[in-house]
Amino acid sequence: MYLSVTNGSIEINAWQLIFAHIEGLYNQAFGVTQQITANTELSNATQWYVFAQLRLPRVIMTSLIGALLATAGCTMQGLVRNPLADPGLIGISGGAAAAAAVSMAVMPASAFSFIPPAMASIWVGIWAFLGALAAVLLVLKFSNSAHGVSVAALILAGVAINAFTGTIIGAVSYVASDDALRQISYWTMGSLAGANWNKALIVAITCALAFAGLFSMRNALNLLALGEGEAAYMGLDVKRYKKRMLWLVTFCVALATALCGIIGFVGLVVPHICRTIFGVNHRILLPASALVGALLLSAADTLSRSLFSPMEIPIGIVTSAIGAPFFLYLLWQQKGVFSGGQ
Repeated sequence: MYLSVTNGSIEINAWQLIFAHIEGLYNQAFGVTQQITANTELSNATQWYVFAQLRLPRVIMTSLIGALLATAGCTMQGLVRNPLADPGLIGISGGAAAAAAVSMAVMPASAFSFIPPAMASIWVGIWAFLGALAAVLLVLKFSNSAHGVSVAALILAGVAINAFTGTIIGAVSYVASDDALRQISYWTMGSLAGANWNKALIVAITCALAFAGLFSMRNALNLLALGEGEAAYMGLDVKRYKKRMLWLVTFCVALATALCGIIGFVGLVVPHICRTIFGVNHRILLPASALVGALLLSAADTLSRSLFSPMEIPIGIVTSAIGAPFFLYLLWQQKGVFSGGQ
């Protein structure tokens, strides 16, 4: 996080800047005069603005989004008992992307004069969040049975919903204007450029509530790893816990996607890395996934801002570029496990 704050198109010495700002406040409070050139004062003011209003909220929000996505991925993998599962498997990201595309190209906020400016600025995010929830509602509708949510039906319904949302995005992109098409493309690749303190606060509250909810179900995840029948035999209300986990995962990923677009591989790669290092006990695996997810996304965001500065690469490209080869390496290292040791 420190490296992310200090690196970018403007190099910042964070500690020096903080001490200089504190000294300036002290001098102002006690009427101490100090000889400072206009250029130095302007430079300090510019650097402080970049540090306090642009980079710091972005770094905090990036870390929290990474923790949310990784924890959701860890829960999803434990729920379906498959280390290759991902929250996008049940259509969350697809639903968010389809709704966001519709809001950009077909029903933009500018088309409605009664929408206040404050709501117009989060118009796409609202549509994306509602689209993610709608996709999961459809998936649950098709996967529900008398015995609760069927994991096999859940995955199959998720595949179908993802295909359907892909069709919607394709159709909307075909009729969209050049500006809307560029906006859709940029959003589907993910970006944290719109981070601010208000969004960081929303994510922080959500992250605290979601993580508390998921961590409280750590023992249920450990029991589900034995199989649903064994978990039920040991006294777990499987049907209730599966629904709780699904809705918490949906809420985490829907919020993250609504705020910063689609960011792939974090929810897939991070839990797998942590499972390899720390084992399968979710009491350790969940917090480890949160921390490693925060680390990975912070590193990816720093690279996205620094590689071709001052131009910024969408963070989804960076996470895919880092995650895909590393994930293939992990699969290669463990290919004996997946092939039954043959």
